[in-house]
Formats: sequence, C-alpha cells, structure tokens
Amino acid sequence: MDFFVSYTTRDHYIDRELLKDINLILSYWGECYIDLLHNNATDKQQHVEIMLSQADLLILIASRSITQSEWVQWELTEAKNNRIPIIVVNAISDRNETLKNLKTLFPPKCYLPPRNFYLIDETPLFNPIFSLGINS
Repeated sequence: MDFFVSYTTRDHYIDRELLKDINLILSYWGECYIDLLHNNATDKQQHVEIMLSQADLLILIASRSITQSEWVQWELTEAKNNRIPIIVVNAISDRNETLKNLKTLFPPKCYLPPRNFYLIDETPLFNPIFSLGINS
C-alpha cells in the first residue's frame, strides 16, 4: 500500500522528528511519502502531484493549522477528486499521544517467517504445516 502523508509544519509540534516516527510506523504497512523527508526533486510541486496521484491512501495529520494551509487543502481536494481514501490522525502537542493515535489506526503487523525458513544446515526452523499438526 502506498501512503501519502498530508500535514503542515505551521504548528511547532509537527516537525521532522515526528514525521520520521510517522514514516517508521507506516513503513511496516507499505511505502510512505512525506514531502519534507522524501522530496528531492527539482520540480517539487510536480513531484508532490505525482506521489499523491499514486497513493492508495492519504493520511491527514490533523493539527490545529491544517485548515489554514493551502497545500493541505489542495492535497485533500486532489485526494477526493481522485477517490483516494483519507484517514485522519488527530495531532496534538504531545508527540506520544499523536503517535498513539496513528498506531490505533495501524496496529503492528505480526510477521511469520517464510514457509521454507531454514537454518544454515537446512533444518526447517518453522513450517506452519507441522506447527498446526497437519501432514502435507
């Protein structure tokens, strides 16, 4: 899944460190685009437009100033016009609470090793068929 994160840094608590944490959380679920972290393009606006058009989901980091940000409003309008679903994450000055709000929407995934996961000597370390007591 490709995520596009919409936010404004007009609020002091939406900063690079918070955005890095958001990126880390969302990276367990798919590719994440955050303009401040990922936009190295020459034509930055065109790059934002392309990344938004490719997104499967827009994550709105809803701080106090989002309604005053023309960019956020443009991103929301584009997402709606392109039928990209929008999820709102309530953002407040308490960084941990903001991250908790995100995590409740995206709980950690449980990963199982691949079906044929072997140790160096090729002894199966995990095989779900055997673990469930099912003979193959």
